[in-house]
Amino acid sequence: MDILSLMRERAATEVCPRCRRNLRNCELAMLREDDPQFTLQVTCALCRVTFVIVVQVRDRREQEVAEVADPGPPPAPPLSGEELLDLHELLRDHQGTLTDLLKP
Repeated sequence: MDILSLMRERAATEVCPRCRRNLRNCELAMLREDDPQFTLQVTCALCRVTFVIVVQVRDRREQEVAEVADPGPPPAPPLSGEELLDLHELLRDHQGTLTDLLKP
């Protein structure tokens, strides 16, 4: 993976923390590479401020596989209006503890 190319593309959507202008033509230099973490030096092409960023890159394919592998239980369907009214009547008329209410 060419992280510098990836970050050059990404810079077009980011702004300089000092002048708040687009970082499209900024200078990038790799300071440290500990895949998947990269430390880069960024210099704004307009105001020439230099700052350091740390980027951690995830493999989207691994994330998608993890999400597919464990989908978890399906969400419960929403309560209908009738079910909500039935619950209201049950609670309104109940005399006793919650444990008594939940017994079959």
